Amino acid sequence: MVEIKLGGVTLLPKSCEVMREGKKILLRRKEFELLEFMARNRCRAINRLTLLEYVWDCGTTAKTNTLEVHMATLRRKIDGGFAEKFIRTVRGMGYRFD
Repeated sequence: MVEIKLGGVTLLPKSCEVMREGKKILLRRKEFELLEFMARNRCRAINRLTLLEYVWDCGTTAKTNTLEVHMATLRRKIDGGFAEKFIRTVRGMGYRFD
């Protein structure tokens, strides 16, 4: 798989590594899968059910709270300490990676 570069964020799917402005960010497997899916669908709002089905492969059997906790952690790791934010919540819809 080819690396994905969006702004200052680089994803290396083959090794499951992420860097932001040259700094390596350690992500858990599910966090990486969420970020990769959103990056591949950048600038599109992705609803919670779609994310649950893609990452956990179980749709409605997983709790949306699980997704929210993972997204909060992912947001803190990717956007924390940076002025420019990439992960956005789309009210009433889901999440988007800009």
